Amino acid sequence: MRRVWGYLAALVVMSSALVLGPSSPACACSCAEPDPVENAAWADLVFVGVVVDLDRPVFSTSSGDLMTARLTVERVDKGSAAGHVDVRTAIEGPSCGFDFVEGNRYLIYSRDGQTSLCAGNKLLGAAPEVALDSDVPLVALAAAAGTAVLVALILWRVLRRRGAAGPAAGPASAGPAGQAADQDSA
Repeated sequence: MRRVWGYLAALVVMSSALVLGPSSPACACSCAEPDPVENAAWADLVFVGVVVDLDRPVFSTSSGDLMTARLTVERVDKGSAAGHVDVRTAIEGPSCGFDFVEGNRYLIYSRDGQTSLCAGNKLLGAAPEVALDSDVPLVALAAAAGTAVLVALILWRVLRRRGAAGPAAGPASAGPAGQAADQDSA
């Protein structure tokens, strides 16, 4: 039984390390008051679009790692774009990443396929009429399935060991001599 608790303790420690993971120093993003004229001058593409898919890195080592938002273009104010546009941004706000949400409509200021919290992007509201392209996070599903299999194996082994130990020996299971004693007392 001690060995099982040791395995479970190791599993908890390893899971905690994955969840908490290595962290990097925090940095804050500070932006000047947005000015639409300056934002448009900076950008090579200004458009209104709806986020239909977000592609975040599975394993991130920094808040500055990039994620990609796929937007369906509805209107172009500067530059040229049609259909879908992929825009990259940092995954977190402290690194000036813009917080996209699937199904929302935005006014986007982009330069070289990138945008940020300081670019002057604006949330224009929800767009329930636009179909989302969201894909199933296969890595998350695989990790969950692997964890479930590991837990099942540990439980199976624990139950198997308990079954192999059998009932405790006592007067009721003394064997042929115990049976004779039971018959004499009856």
